[in-house]
Amino acid sequence: MSPAPFDLQAHRGGAGLWPENTLEAFGRALALGVSTLELDVHLTAEDDVVVSHDPSVHGRLADARRIRELTRADLPPTMPLLRQVAALLDERDADPVRVNLEIKYDALDAAGLTTRAAFVATVVEALRIDGLVGRTSIQCFDWGVLARVAEAEPALERNLLVSPKYLRSTADHPSPWFDGLDVDADFVRTAAAEGFTAISPIHGSPYLSGVDDPGYRPYATQALVDEAHAAGLRVVPYVVDDVATMRHLVQIGVDGLITNHPERLREVVAEAGLPLPDRFPR
Repeated sequence: MSPAPFDLQAHRGGAGLWPENTLEAFGRALALGVSTLELDVHLTAEDDVVVSHDPSVHGRLADARRIRELTRADLPPTMPLLRQVAALLDERDADPVRVNLEIKYDALDAAGLTTRAAFVATVVEALRIDGLVGRTSIQCFDWGVLARVAEAEPALERNLLVSPKYLRSTADHPSPWFDGLDVDADFVRTAAAEGFTAISPIHGSPYLSGVDDPGYRPYATQALVDEAHAAGLRVVPYVVDDVATMRHLVQIGVDGLITNHPERLREVVAEAGLPLPDRFPR
């Protein structure tokens, strides 16, 4: 694989430091210096693409109704539209900074959202309008969503989010996240065959633990990294906040990390002698 700068991704803008998925968080992450703004999107009743991890708004105004049932006017002012994130990047002249956008499609609650194809089409159109296609990767746990991204806009990079629970499948009960795709027992092989750019595995379990904790079970292992690289896939584990775990994953050759604490990861990247992302202050 051709070498590329280490991808320092601010999860939801740096959720360990600032209010997640807000313009404040994204702006502060740009000033700190990150490679990529990682964020989540949902659709409103009017097909606005809004940045939010949760499918519902919890509060008196929305009465915990789904974002999909609400208009932009119903949502908190701190919940930005995707186009506002694009405008922020332009305002800061942050041309090198990428966007890693998770389409929050839930295969276990598909009836409550929208179809894969409609969700993808709306997001892709917004990316085109906002001029983000060339700097955006789409990530999702759902293989069907990523397949439709390729159909809608081949220029978009596609990253597979993965953890063991999303791969559980039997002949009688195939995983709903596969969307009928025949996923090989070796998921890396199938991901490469599907033309994905990267895999983003959970770093290990328990999720909030790390390499120095008793009972920690790594999922993003040296073997997984080597196999993915041999298949032409980048490896960007999520969500890594423990410094010792960051150091370990950098040492075994991951291509980037998604973290709530980009300030910690900057220090680890610097310790490793790797180039740091530029800062884009106001």
